[in-house]
Amino acid sequence: MTGNSPTHGYSSIRNTAASAGFTLLELMVVLVLISIIFTFAMLSFGGDDVAELMEQEVRRLETLVALAADEAIIRGDELGIRFTGDGYEFMLLQQNGWQVPQDDRLLHAYSLPGVLALRLQLEGDAPVFPGQPTDDDAITPHVFILSSGEVTPFSVVFESDESTAQYHLNVSIMGNVTTERGQTL
Repeated sequence: MTGNSPTHGYSSIRNTAASAGFTLLELMVVLVLISIIFTFAMLSFGGDDVAELMEQEVRRLETLVALAADEAIIRGDELGIRFTGDGYEFMLLQQNGWQVPQDDRLLHAYSLPGVLALRLQLEGDAPVFPGQPTDDDAITPHVFILSSGEVTPFSVVFESDESTAQYHLNVSIMGNVTTERGQTL
């Protein structure tokens, strides 16, 4: 009975169980290695820098439209936004017509970075203001932000030739702003 002792059987079962699995330390080392490889893969893959820049500019315009709507109500002024292909400027209705405020640190002209462009889509007709110059050469805004809290409903599409991302900023007549990200085809 030398080979069939109870302690000898227990010892062989224990050795078989220990060699059948991984230790906690081995599992932790494997997880750390996988996370390092994953991190380097994500860093080398990178993101769409132009899309991130586009999102920043959309957030800026979203914030400025909300600020301008609040300012128009508080100050009792009629404000506007004039868009170009590469930017936009805020305007103030004064006795001699629409003017770009010279001393306003927030509501002034903004130029987009060179890789970005925007398209304006207007809804409805522009309001007519009493005493507004009727000269066709007068610079007028595309979007009106009234002291009553109403805003010309509009959409702005931010896009770039260097990215498939596209951002849409939509503003309702009550000044509610929503943004959504899309893809170009």
